Amino acid sequence: MSQSNRKDKILAFIIWYSALFLFFYQFIARSAFPTVLTEQFMKYFRIDAAGMGVLASCYYWIYTFMQVPAGILIDKASSRIIATVSAVTCASGVLIFIATSNCYIAGIGQMLLGFGSSFAFLLTLKVVTSWFPSKEVPVKTSYTMAIGCGGPIVGGLLVSGLVKDFEWISIMRIFAISGLFLAVFLWFVVRDNNTTTDKHKSMPIMESLKIIMTSRQVWILALFTMMQYAPLSAMGDLWGVSFLKKAYNIDATVASLANNMLYAGIVVGSPAFAYLAVFLDSYKKPILLGISTATICMSVVIFCTGLPLEAVFGLLFLAGFSTGAMLAFPLGMMMYPQSISATVSGFINMASMFSGIILMPLIGVLIDWSWDGTMVTGIKSYNVNDYRVGLSAVVIFLLLGVLLAFGIKDRSPNENRPK
Repeated sequence: MSQSNRKDKILAFIIWYSALFLFFYQFIARSAFPTVLTEQFMKYFRIDAAGMGVLASCYYWIYTFMQVPAGILIDKASSRIIATVSAVTCASGVLIFIATSNCYIAGIGQMLLGFGSSFAFLLTLKVVTSWFPSKEVPVKTSYTMAIGCGGPIVGGLLVSGLVKDFEWISIMRIFAISGLFLAVFLWFVVRDNNTTTDKHKSMPIMESLKIIMTSRQVWILALFTMMQYAPLSAMGDLWGVSFLKKAYNIDATVASLANNMLYAGIVVGSPAFAYLAVFLDSYKKPILLGISTATICMSVVIFCTGLPLEAVFGLLFLAGFSTGAMLAFPLGMMMYPQSISATVSGFINMASMFSGIILMPLIGVLIDWSWDGTMVTGIKSYNVNDYRVGLSAVVIFLLLGVLLAFGIKDRSPNENRPK
């Protein structure tokens, strides 16, 4: 390898890791805080389970509907500007959220956070597809998801530990300010690879959207990821800690650790399934294996009683590991030219985020529907059966995901993308 090529490769990794850190940061904001601090938020904003579901879903509404516009912007605009604006907006959303006890204004903060976060994953995928060769895309994409999902693990443990000694508002304020420093760093580091992007900007926006919107396979992949993402959007990002505390009579720290086994599993499972896809020379086989295993594991965790805590940890890890088979993203990107790769992945990611929009409030409504009327210090108190009724929606989503997986058209990871 020449010195010039070595420098280019080092630069590619620096830019990739920088974009990854932004993805990691927004994952903490969207998942660790609402999951660990669910009860604190409900008391602070004076809302019940249904209200908490709606407040948390405000993030998903903006994040979800921004995916296609964000993909188009990322395909066309400067990565440096996109990364910087994303970090500033995420930090601003957190600051607005903690600046008020009015749940409606807090919802605006969640929406702003969703807007900023909507660029992070797609930007990282653009970096992967423009700075690395096609054969490395599945593995690099899997590592992107794995490292990003480390955010809730690290953030959840830190927040659940720090909240014992510090005000949760102070913790979130420091986190928000650090996001502003991250924005400055990204401005000086992130850049586009002009040697590849110059020849991939010819397709008009409406033409690219027409290609994507009329593709049966893109729709199948998009709906599949919505079902596949259910354990993360429902348990991982909101209801998991509360359910585990009730089901196993454990404190928030242990419950957060157990809940984060979903993300720990993804950290390991994402690259494992990517390598499995290369080994099997197939995307569809590992996708089917992953969604089927996740369905079984989540069903046992949600519906079985009297499980040893160690078994719950193991099942949640295996469910996350299996959910890590998020091969729909590289499969979708490799179906089309690089010039619309961010738009394709944005459409698929938009669908995956609909699981949060639907499930967060739906589960809250189901929990309220099952509530037996118990009140503690003026706040509704829910039992474990209430949570099981609500979380049954997760299993239904996963079962639908299994059916959709059979409709995915297989493709070799070694096959080159269209020009």
